[in-house]
Amino acid sequence: MDWTQSRSITHVSAEQKRRFNIKLGFDILHSLVTTMSSQPSIKISKAMTLHKTAEYISQIQQERAQLYEEAQRLRGQILLLNSTINVYQLQLPVTGMPITCQRFDHMREKFREYVRARTLQNWKFWVFSIMVEPLFESYNRMVSTASVEDLCRTTLSWLDQYCSLPALRPMVLSSLRLLSTSTSILTDPSLVPEQATHAVTQAQSLPHPTRPQDHSPSTWPINTPSTWPINRENTQPM
Repeated sequence: MDWTQSRSITHVSAEQKRRFNIKLGFDILHSLVTTMSSQPSIKISKAMTLHKTAEYISQIQQERAQLYEEAQRLRGQILLLNSTINVYQLQLPVTGMPITCQRFDHMREKFREYVRARTLQNWKFWVFSIMVEPLFESYNRMVSTASVEDLCRTTLSWLDQYCSLPALRPMVLSSLRLLSTSTSILTDPSLVPEQATHAVTQAQSLPHPTRPQDHSPSTWPINTPSTWPINRENTQPM
C-alpha cells in the first residue's frame, strides 16, 4: 500500500467518524427536545431539528425566568410572614398563653371520649382510667407548652411532684376506695364489665364534675370517670 492509498483510507475513516458524531449529536437533540421525542418515528431534517432545538431552548429560558420570578415572590412572602410572626410573638406573655377554662374543659372532654372508646373495646380500661385521670388533670394543669424548654422544665417538675411514690400512694388508694364503694367489684365482680360500659355510655349527656381548688394529691376528691353514673341497681352495698 503506497502513501496515497494510506492517506485516502485515513481521510475516509476520519470522515466517517465525523459523520457519526454529527448523527449522534442530532439523535441526542432529537431525544431531548420534547416536540420531537414525542414522535420518534417521524423523520426530521437536520435543519428542522436545529430550528426546533432553538425554539425549545428559548421556551426553557422563559420558563426558568418565570420560576425565578415566582421564587423571588415567595421569598418576599416568607419574609413578610416571618415579620408578622415575630410581631405576634412579641405580644405573647413571657410565660406563654394562659390556659382558659374552656381549654381545660375541651381536654377533659377529649380524655373522656378516649376512655369511652377504649372501655367499649375492653371494660378493664375504665378501671385503669380511674387511676390515671388525677395524673392527667395535674399534667394538664401544670405542664406548659409555651416552648421546648418550658415543656421539659414543667414536665420534670410534674414528675417530681405528682409521680413520686409518696404522691402516688394516696392517689391510688383513693381511686381504689372509690372503685370499691361505687361498683360491685368486691361483692360481685362479674357485674363490673356491665357497670363500666353503663358508666361511659351514660356519661355522654352529663356535665363534667367540678375540680377542687386544692390540687395536692392527698386531698384530691377523685373526680374520675368512676363518678360517671353506674347502674346502681346492679351495685351491691359493701
